[in-house]
Amino acid sequence: MTIILDLSHHCIETASKREYERLVRQCFKCDDTDPDSSIIETHISALKYLLEKADFSDLRNQCSATGSVEKKAVLMVSKPFKDLYIRFNNATLYPVWKTR
Repeated sequence: MTIILDLSHHCIETASKREYERLVRQCFKCDDTDPDSSIIETHISALKYLLEKADFSDLRNQCSATGSVEKKAVLMVSKPFKDLYIRFNNATLYPVWKTR
């Protein structure tokens, strides 16, 4: 499963927050019988995990180290969420998870 993050005007943390908020709004608009609601809920859970547990300072450093002008990143979602990673500018970024 993948989630596209728009980095054209924001860092990876802000882009993740905005996508999370967009998906929550979309989830409230969905009918419970909508087959996409399960996918949306999984995406919301993955983004929540990322936002609560990732060291975004480290991710920003990893992004800037790629020297990219790329405006999109792809969050690759897996179960368990601790194995998720980000594809950015043909590089793979692995979040460092906070220990607390």
